[in-house]
Amino acid sequence: MIIPSSFKMLGQTITVKYDNKYCNENECFGRFISWDNTIILATRYKTEKGWRKYKQSIVEATFYHELGHCILYHGGNPEWLNEPLMEVIGGFLHQYETTKVI
Repeated sequence: MIIPSSFKMLGQTITVKYDNKYCNENECFGRFISWDNTIILATRYKTEKGWRKYKQSIVEATFYHELGHCILYHGGNPEWLNEPLMEVIGGFLHQYETTKVI
């Protein structure tokens, strides 16, 4: 699966960026920044021995989790910050995308 560098949501451009330092400092795998229309993702995490790479499936699942936040935010849904709900929505989106047969 290829994670986009940007996409449109209700006419607004959403940018996808990779920032391992930001995610390490904020103790997250990724984050949707609503005021900046940006999804930030980590591809690596810091250990005592240095930076280690996340499995691609973790990065992809995180993208769909953050996409869930983005969709609900732009849809005006007040549940857009509900983390358990985003785990379910992101999980469904990720599973759909990675298991569909064309």
